[in-house]
Amino acid sequence: MSRFSKLAIRFATSSAMLATLPFAAPASAQADGAEGEIVVTASKRNASTIQDTPISVQALAGDDLKAKGALDFADFYRAVPGLSVQDEGPGDKRYVVRGINSGGAATVGLYLDEIVITGENAQDGGGQAPDIKLFDIERVEVLKGPQGTTFGASSMAGTIRYITAKPDLDEWTGYAQSALRATRGAALGMQTDGAVNIPVLPGVFAVRVSGFYADLPGFINNRFQSDANGEKSKAGRISARLQISDDLTLDGMAMYQDVHQDAKNYFNLKGYDGVALANGRYAQADVARAPYDDESELYNATLTYKQPFGTFTATGSRFVRDTTFTRDASLAAQAFFGLAYNGAGRSVLKQDKHRRVDSGEFRFASDFGGPLQILVGAFFQNENRFYRSSWPTADASGLIDPNGRLLLDRTVDTRIKERALFGEISYDILPDLTFTAGGRLFDFKLEQQAVAIVRAGGAAGAGAGPVLKAKDDGLIGRFNLAYKLSDQINTYVQIAQGYRSGGTNDQTAAELAGVTIPAGYGSDSLWSYEWGVKTTLMDRKLYLNGALFYIDWSDIQVSDQATDGRISFPYTGNGGQADVKGFEISLDARPADGLQFTLNTNYNLARLTEDNPVPATGRKGNRVPYVPKWSGSASLSYTTDLPGLGVQGTVGADATYQGSMATKFNSAIANYQSLDDYWLVGLRAGVSQDNWSVNLNVTNLFDDNTPINFNEIVPGVYPLGYYISRPRTVSLSGMIKF
Repeated sequence: MSRFSKLAIRFATSSAMLATLPFAAPASAQADGAEGEIVVTASKRNASTIQDTPISVQALAGDDLKAKGALDFADFYRAVPGLSVQDEGPGDKRYVVRGINSGGAATVGLYLDEIVITGENAQDGGGQAPDIKLFDIERVEVLKGPQGTTFGASSMAGTIRYITAKPDLDEWTGYAQSALRATRGAALGMQTDGAVNIPVLPGVFAVRVSGFYADLPGFINNRFQSDANGEKSKAGRISARLQISDDLTLDGMAMYQDVHQDAKNYFNLKGYDGVALANGRYAQADVARAPYDDESELYNATLTYKQPFGTFTATGSRFVRDTTFTRDASLAAQAFFGLAYNGAGRSVLKQDKHRRVDSGEFRFASDFGGPLQILVGAFFQNENRFYRSSWPTADASGLIDPNGRLLLDRTVDTRIKERALFGEISYDILPDLTFTAGGRLFDFKLEQQAVAIVRAGGAAGAGAGPVLKAKDDGLIGRFNLAYKLSDQINTYVQIAQGYRSGGTNDQTAAELAGVTIPAGYGSDSLWSYEWGVKTTLMDRKLYLNGALFYIDWSDIQVSDQATDGRISFPYTGNGGQADVKGFEISLDARPADGLQFTLNTNYNLARLTEDNPVPATGRKGNRVPYVPKWSGSASLSYTTDLPGLGVQGTVGADATYQGSMATKFNSAIANYQSLDDYWLVGLRAGVSQDNWSVNLNVTNLFDDNTPINFNEIVPGVYPLGYYISRPRTVSLSGMIKF
């Protein structure tokens, strides 16, 4: 991207953030059905309520997320049954739906409107999904089960869609929201966001500008600073809508987001010398600074042409992401090269990654007015990545020494092309019985070349390696039978296939240490079998939904390590087979005016059904890592008029549960760790009137610090690092709407 383009979007971001100061936003931007039912567009065909959509989908309204003080994925995922995460902090998460989790590419597709932002399939890219900040969001949709026929590769377990608020052609609207956030063990933080909608030419052209800023001090100290894991983030988005004619609409969007941390979110109990740390409640052992930077730019243009017989949609997107992951590598330098960790070996592993994804889609969704409906489309995606992994030494202050030496340096260039044709045919066999059959024909090609600049230890590298290639093509399908038993009960049966393309392994990296790894790995795939029921009872005062599912997963992409006894290099290979047996139940009860109770529960038993090719890495019967058997959530809220004050008052409580799980298939694997189950409890209270509201939220009320993940850079060399949920946080927010 040109320097001018970058300057332009930064200017737009600054303008968007300034717009948050005097204005504020439509809390009810999402399109709703009867009695507040959220309308979703999960099928890419037409909008429908969750109750009328014959797949397992959960939607979280932007207003509800804001009322609970949610800023990003980490603040809402526990409320979604069947959704878990392998969490290593901002921008470093691997999403897990219904027990489908392994190394390699992501198993859950990620979208912002029409923009593909799914984690990539190299350097653990599937575990480095971007954290979209939840500002001016209409809703978040979580689609469970394979979505590959409509959303493509890496949607083999499900898809998460962030749907932004769109420009209104007729009304001046807006909002501004600010909050103070106090976390135990951290300084006082703040967050603000807002939006303004401007009908430049009423009925014809409108612009919507929104912005976000957060300064969240950390709760982990290290030898260089207090609150080292504090997060500073800013984002801005500009959307525009042009109504060219009654039938033709052009939408455009540009977004910029920047996230920075001075240190990651883990803490240690012991220092590198084996002595217990005493630098505050939570402290890091690092002897070199390890900041994290994550910068994203997103662009989209969508042209929609509506006719009585259907809708044509053409959309094009670009997603650009630049990240810098830095990890302390001092102990590794001592273990591998004999360099003292607090002297000549003080160093970091620095990983710079540039990724650009251009994608486009053209589709037609029919509205024939009869029993037959179709969805047909074509999709392309071109992806370019540049990755550099270097191992520079650091000075006594922990900063990279510009005059120091490199203990390793290599680069990797990757180019990916994906093409696909997809379609679905739906037919009403009876007025209340609909059969849908869909398929996706795909072609995937990857080229990758690595350059070894410096060998492990500091000697000159071998230079450019061979151009590695991988390709895959095939056809996947989906079959759905939906039956409307009555106005209150819908049921469906679905059989769907998901897939994930293979890729290459960076052999040059392994050759730096004389280790041999496979040149690449193949695709994996699964078949999902699901029966679901959705009920709307008691005059829409009770919603009770449930699903049973069985998933058969083969040729699993798994992470492994090759070593020469001193240095280990990770690579991806193909394992054996696994299956998942589970169910989910969700209840939403509204027994009286203003009173709402929700309850969600999920059961997943995800296990290997045969040994991996290297049995020590996974044996038949082992549970899939980072998949709890049980998870669930509950919430209770009550809203009523406060007599004599002319305002409404709201009180609420919520609780989420994550069952126990493990980080690897079994305890024979070197870096296996078990993760205990835990509960998180939150409270909230607020008052509101027509155009303003004030809310008080408490998250993690009992300050639970059960580890949710572990950090172990080199097993047996580094002291164990612990990731936990953010400690008890109290936030006070105010919002104005117009």
